[in-house]
Amino acid sequence: MTILGVTLRASPARPSTALSVDGALNQARLTTFMGDIELYGLVEIIQPRVIAVGAPVTLPAGLCCLEESCECDFYQPQAKGRQFELELSKMGVGCFFTNKRTIIRGLIYRGLELKRRLTKMGFEVIEVYPYATKLILFGDQAPRRVVSGSLSFHKEKLPELIPGLAPCVDKLDRPSCDAAFNAYTGYLYSKNGADSLGDPSEGTLIVPKLPR
Repeated sequence: MTILGVTLRASPARPSTALSVDGALNQARLTTFMGDIELYGLVEIIQPRVIAVGAPVTLPAGLCCLEESCECDFYQPQAKGRQFELELSKMGVGCFFTNKRTIIRGLIYRGLELKRRLTKMGFEVIEVYPYATKLILFGDQAPRRVVSGSLSFHKEKLPELIPGLAPCVDKLDRPSCDAAFNAYTGYLYSKNGADSLGDPSEGTLIVPKLPR
């Protein structure tokens, strides 16, 4: 069983990162890709059980697009994003809301197309959020956003979660660390060790098991 974690850039002109792990987390392979065709080729080769994408891959209920010229609107008049984004906010986990005023429109459109294409190819795609994963796993120890020392913290903790990363830990940068957290969340999901936030009718977010 292989799990693939993806850190996606808004533009294919900049490298995105993918990290695959085996079912025992003892092997890890890190790669970068530019255009989506490269990712589709990688997926065809490794045949992952789950693809965990760290970017929006669904739209809020009622929206067919993010264009302000379109008349589509939230089903809930007071909504400002997807249900799980509101849940994250209540948990104290900051995130971008998916709406027509978003500053990450390009990333969202790319994520939507990736999910559509990969699902059509027969693969299971889940949405994950590495920042939420870190906060749930490490609590108050986890650095908030990108601060001095955060990369060192992630490089110290990740081999404890994914032993297969130990040989290449010195090569990890922030995008590859996020790809690793995405892959680990996908692994937990495959082992029934994850929870789902949000409304399935518009798309959910997979996170590590929350404290009961």
